[in-house]
Amino acid sequence: MNHTPASPPWAPVSSGERYGDLDVLRGVALLGVLLVNLLTLFRVSLFEHILNFHTHPGLANRAVDILAAWLLEFKAFTLFSFLFGVGVCIQAERARSHTVSASRFLARRFAILLAIGLFHMFLIWNGDILTLYAVCGLLLLPLVGRPVWLLVALGIAAIALTFAPVFGLPFPAEAALRTHAAAATHIYAEGSFTEILALRWRETWQFIAPLLVGSLPKTFGLMLLGIAAWRAGILKNPAQHRSFLWAVCFGAGITGAVSTTLLVRSESTGLPPPVSPSLLQAVSHIPLALAFGAGLLLWLSSTPAGPVRRSFAAAGQMALSNYLAQSIIFSLLFYGFGFGLFGRLGPAVTALIGIVVFAAQLAMSRLWLGRYRFGPAEWLWRSLTYGRRQPLKVKREK
Repeated sequence: MNHTPASPPWAPVSSGERYGDLDVLRGVALLGVLLVNLLTLFRVSLFEHILNFHTHPGLANRAVDILAAWLLEFKAFTLFSFLFGVGVCIQAERARSHTVSASRFLARRFAILLAIGLFHMFLIWNGDILTLYAVCGLLLLPLVGRPVWLLVALGIAAIALTFAPVFGLPFPAEAALRTHAAAATHIYAEGSFTEILALRWRETWQFIAPLLVGSLPKTFGLMLLGIAAWRAGILKNPAQHRSFLWAVCFGAGITGAVSTTLLVRSESTGLPPPVSPSLLQAVSHIPLALAFGAGLLLWLSSTPAGPVRRSFAAAGQMALSNYLAQSIIFSLLFYGFGFGLFGRLGPAVTALIGIVVFAAQLAMSRLWLGRYRFGPAEWLWRSLTYGRRQPLKVKREK
């Protein structure tokens, strides 16, 4: 009697199955997210940043403000969201190849991410993106297997909806923002953990929720474009799509660079832009972010791996753990229950702190993954998603 070998159990992706270039892109985007969060949410109140483009005097501080706004602000988030959509598609394909219901598996995965995100938002830091990503992920479930052209059309339509003036919850007036920014500066810098927790609860419902609702269609649309790009093979086989990637790099890059320059100049100087700010926003950070991603992919597809590349790949593979660790580290540095630096540091010094912290995360990520299969948060997420405790240590050949 012949016995067919049993198929391997449904388990998380192994290191040999990973797409290393995507991990590098994710690691680069993670650095951008760190610096933007640090400069615009941990260092000062987000609403202080919205009201005052330059919060501290000095040439170095002004230069960091401009460079961060031009290179990173919204661009890192755009690239990260796009890559999240890519990851959703990869997970769905793996599930189907193992005869597992992709919808059920992803629904459980996103429900757990939602729980992690809500814990992070209310108890650690309310600049959280995990909750938004989990909600968008759940909305993606009926669309993952749709034709590429439909994904692209729906993605562009969803992004366009972001700029519709009727979308989103009403945002507080400038006077309310100024009052809250002043209170937040005092409480975050000097308050106890309980006082900060109470402020964070009020701030989340009154101010953060409208921002999240307003950014949902754009985030959802970017994830749809990420799914479409993977389904079209652009990211799976970049060497076969170099002409398209070069076109994105130059076409979207020029469009995004010009519009972003006009926007940042206006925000920095207070002078009105030559065309509608809404129009500039619509063609600024998303094209520029996609151009950055295409350029990085072109470079990665033609360059051998080195230690820096492997470090960024390790950080990208542990993106969730590193993201949560950043929130804990910066909360201790800037909030009153820690060192209380909130509102006291300029952008230049703060950016330097961020680079040092991320450099440490690059080194720690490589060391950790030399011994363990996942980051600690990724291990918890996967164990809960797959319904069983996943082996954590890397098996060494004897």
